[in-house]
Amino acid sequence: MENQQSNAHLEDLSLPQRANSHSNNTTNSYNNNTYCNTLGRSSTQNFAEIMQCLYTSRYVEHRGRVREPVEGTCTWVTEHPKYKRWLEERPSGLLWISADPGCGKSVIASFLVAHLKMPKDAVVCYFFFKDDNAEQRSATFALCAILHQLFSERTYLCRYAEEEFNARGKRFAEEVDTLWNILVKSVTDEGCGDLICVLDGLDECEKKTRAQLLPRLTRLAESGDSNPPLKFLVTGRPYHEIRKELDSRATTIRLKGEEEVNAITTDVNRVIDDGIRELESVWESPAELEYLGNLLKSSADRTFLWVSLVLEILKDCEGGSRNEFTNIVTTASRDLAGFYTKILDKSAQPDQARRVLHIVVAAARPLTLAEMNIAFTIRQHHKSMGDIRGGLYTGFEQEVKNLCGLFVRIIDSKIYLVHQTAREFLIKGAFRGQGKWQYTLRAVDSSFLMANICITYLALQDFEHDPLPMDALDTPRSARKEAVQIYVRKYAFLDYAASHWAGHFRDSQRRQMRLFGLTRLICKGGSNRFLTWLKVYWENNVPYYPFPNDFTHLMIASWLGQQGVVSRLLKEERDISAHCKQYGTILNIAALRKEKDLTEMLVKRNVNAYLQGKEYTISRVKRPPAVKWLVLS
Repeated sequence: MENQQSNAHLEDLSLPQRANSHSNNTTNSYNNNTYCNTLGRSSTQNFAEIMQCLYTSRYVEHRGRVREPVEGTCTWVTEHPKYKRWLEERPSGLLWISADPGCGKSVIASFLVAHLKMPKDAVVCYFFFKDDNAEQRSATFALCAILHQLFSERTYLCRYAEEEFNARGKRFAEEVDTLWNILVKSVTDEGCGDLICVLDGLDECEKKTRAQLLPRLTRLAESGDSNPPLKFLVTGRPYHEIRKELDSRATTIRLKGEEEVNAITTDVNRVIDDGIRELESVWESPAELEYLGNLLKSSADRTFLWVSLVLEILKDCEGGSRNEFTNIVTTASRDLAGFYTKILDKSAQPDQARRVLHIVVAAARPLTLAEMNIAFTIRQHHKSMGDIRGGLYTGFEQEVKNLCGLFVRIIDSKIYLVHQTAREFLIKGAFRGQGKWQYTLRAVDSSFLMANICITYLALQDFEHDPLPMDALDTPRSARKEAVQIYVRKYAFLDYAASHWAGHFRDSQRRQMRLFGLTRLICKGGSNRFLTWLKVYWENNVPYYPFPNDFTHLMIASWLGQQGVVSRLLKEERDISAHCKQYGTILNIAALRKEKDLTEMLVKRNVNAYLQGKEYTISRVKRPPAVKWLVLS
């Protein structure tokens, strides 16, 4: 086989990724004021698709997780000389507000978003990082959110994203470099005006993309007035790896919240006073709980989280006597770990509470109460939704609160741990914990439990007997999306299980093959179970790729990078030479997905690739190294 012929079809392997590129060359000479009115049909369509690509996270909802600030709090930041210097002196720059855990950084960030929006001439964008949600962990998603907000305010600036969209298709939104360059070009446009970006919880951004973002933030103000009018305000814990990057630049302005003892204490006292007034209203005892406020102020140690937890306990207590209130405050551990232990020790069913916590910790995104109800209830012996329904809780929100107390929060019918420190308290690390809860959850155990839950759910007979209608495959995407949404409303846990079972399966590490038998059931080629969950997965993750209704178990395992499963199935010598109409053989699929280790394994086992209508053994191609060539072409 000639190299030219091979290389030509290897480019075809990437067609599903490139099919979304648009070949129209849109001029860069749009007039800022008339851009929206002069868009051609293709550019109008591009704008809608670009905005959809950039909407990778529900950033408004994520900010909504943050508590509202008590009136009068957080203003010490806006009055601080370092804040004023960052805001007023230069057109660009970075302000880093650091503070210890539980000291109200997210509340400050949310307050500042509102405060900075008061001047009408600046665009203010934001993103709140959280380690408990896949949508909130990535710097890529943060930049997408910022650009989405910017283009919502300044529509004509979308042309800078359109250049990359035309060149790369929808994958332009997956790279920090590309997104950052679009942002810089946009703010350099004379019609943009000032742009201020607030990033909360930088320490909760995953390391890979954070390492790409930090150098760009620190270089903002290095070239003086030639820099674009772009300011960043970030909050986060003063971890060493962040300090060494941010503090190494003279242009970074750092406001150390951990040193603002008087300001933080004043704000904590305001929160206590507000909480006491609410308690007096609840217990109908106006001006009678001043003693309790003083007791809290003497114990709070500048920690908002401790104060809010104690106030919640006081609000929920039954008697309301002075002795009871005093006992609660004086016996509440000042140490968060001790406090968390005391909360969880009160659970009457610790095994059930631990199951809830495993699920919350492992979940790729916060689960709704309906989703958690099913995940908490389902077991491998359940074969249909009818089997599960008998065990579902009618008042599940109260059941969760009974099991875990204040250790979890329920916001807009979604379940969260009370704070990032609660996650750190649970997850096993290098140190030995104290009591029955601290450092007792191993990540691999939590992942295995979630994989088991998801796969067991997808194996239910309901999806074989009442499948997602496949006639929706040939309809326009809006109709396909609506059909999927209607169906998943009927099966509450399907959206999550279809999208995330493979991730939990991967994170189960060596234990994953204990679930191999169940994966056979849900990945049986042509079965209704398989096509139903695969369609939901496809719509959620790769909606613009052609849907493969002829995938086999080997093919989906190759698509998902499940090397252990592929190896096991290869030993059975089933479907090895089969090829999918859109994506070729399992080797083509592994190459398309850039699964380098899997691709190398398949080449070594002489698995063929399907190229230009014919099968070829890649290891015989005279173009070394074959694996690198196949994956990167």
